[in-house]
Amino acid sequence: MSMHTDYAVFGISWRKLVVIPLAVLLFGGCVIPRHRAVVNETPPAVGAKVTQHFPVSLYRLAHGDILEFIYLTLPSVSGKPYQLQVKDQIDIEFDMHPQLNRTVRVRPDGEISIPRKKDVKVAGMTADQVSQMLRKRYSDILKDPEITVTVREFNTKLDEIQKAIATAPYGQARIVTIRPDGHLSAPLIEDLAAAGRTVPELNRAVNATYSKIVPEMRVSVLLREVVGNLVFVDGEVFQPGVFNVKGPITLQHALAKAGGTKDTAEPRSVLVISRMPDGKFFTRKADLTNMTSHSDFMLQRNDLVYVPKSVIARADIWVQQNISRLLLFQGWNVGLQSDLGRVTVR
Repeated sequence: MSMHTDYAVFGISWRKLVVIPLAVLLFGGCVIPRHRAVVNETPPAVGAKVTQHFPVSLYRLAHGDILEFIYLTLPSVSGKPYQLQVKDQIDIEFDMHPQLNRTVRVRPDGEISIPRKKDVKVAGMTADQVSQMLRKRYSDILKDPEITVTVREFNTKLDEIQKAIATAPYGQARIVTIRPDGHLSAPLIEDLAAAGRTVPELNRAVNATYSKIVPEMRVSVLLREVVGNLVFVDGEVFQPGVFNVKGPITLQHALAKAGGTKDTAEPRSVLVISRMPDGKFFTRKADLTNMTSHSDFMLQRNDLVYVPKSVIARADIWVQQNISRLLLFQGWNVGLQSDLGRVTVR
């Protein structure tokens, strides 16, 4: 066989080897068109349970999260005399004038009604202080009046809250859900902002509010279920988009929801971008090749996971866009020399 024939045979063979990959690159493409959209998932009937591995102290609450308030009554001996509160009931007894005796309840305005006199304010006063005040009030119509004030019912707010939580299906506790406006409602307290706070921060705020109303009450706030969580996944994954997941999610789980990484991905330089409370962005780099179930970490709400292209994938695209198409357009032919291992242009 002549040299010309050998050259032709090898030329045809190399043409096939070159044209077929180029056709795959041109028509198949290294860059697969992607349609970014919200991935709709059917959430489970209940929220994701919070396990012992969930970083409760770091997690920022959001609307839809479910909390449990455990109410604890801590009766203790106080060194200060008891001060009357709204709805407390007292007995007023007049020595030598029993027809004036009364059993009255402190009204919401802090006052009580007494016979033959105008209403008087007693909220915040002790029983002895009320007795002394009434003696002065009646001194103009009674001679040396002896008036005894006895507290019959007290701590009515504590009783009310105990009744409210006792009728709940969870016993001495209350299940509370954060509303869409980021607030929550609890017995005897006004709406309290919860979204954006951690559980310890909310626990302190709740107890500070209750201490002004019921000093003997302590509340333990527990996070039972995390409901809402948005995660953004983009880059070299098969199904990029915004995932509305129900519950906490790790980096590897988020990538799995996005269909996994492509062959063109660089797994050692995955970026996780988080938005901090002050509006600034915080970026972390993750190496999937060395990641295990123990080193995997939880994503925060609205985190962006970006999987970059590998160096080889970027080089392939550059060759496709800048060399291969240009040579084919000019009618050039790309061949390879197997003995030298390099590219020749004829």
